[in-house]
Amino acid sequence: MCPQPWLISVKRRTLEDIKEFLRPSQIHRLITAKTWPYKTQMEFYHARDRALMSLLYLTCGRVTEVLSLSKGQFVMDEDPDFVIIANMVVVKRKKKQRKAPPIRAEVPLPKEGPLARFTMLVVEYLNLLPEDARLFEFKRRRAWQIVRHVTGKWCHYFRSQGESWYGKIYDVFGLKEFVKVTSIETLGDYVQAPWRQYRNRLLGK
Repeated sequence: MCPQPWLISVKRRTLEDIKEFLRPSQIHRLITAKTWPYKTQMEFYHARDRALMSLLYLTCGRVTEVLSLSKGQFVMDEDPDFVIIANMVVVKRKKKQRKAPPIRAEVPLPKEGPLARFTMLVVEYLNLLPEDARLFEFKRRRAWQIVRHVTGKWCHYFRSQGESWYGKIYDVFGLKEFVKVTSIETLGDYVQAPWRQYRNRLLGK
């Protein structure tokens, strides 16, 4: 399958291109340190771009999955500790799907803790949108341009960084369910399990 024309000159990135996995505070600085030089509606577009990168990180979603989101999918008050994204579509590009695409029924965005600052950026942007509006009225090419200009990175970089962070929270099976991949082998590099994490179990406690 031939790549999109705009991708021909873009280097295909892999896990090996990521030199270090960053803490959430470092990711936050990365996505807020620079902005695209918009001429009009700067506040709106800067909020939009930060929400885009926050969602790539928070959800570990592929760029197409994040671009498909609408405001109506965000459940704001069902859980006091989380904003919930309902029915986030999972898009797999390896082969065309004849059946309806799988979904992630609930994707939690924490209101507290290290990830809360990203949730806040998403909520700030949602508050600027009318009900049931699509979050992003552009396609993958524009998303790549924004991410590259603001951070020097690429869209999938944030998926990998997010998986690294969630790998400190979930075991490999929990992470597989969270990001909805078919094989746990693809997540092996993200889940670190030092033996001290299991010391109580080893001691029969």
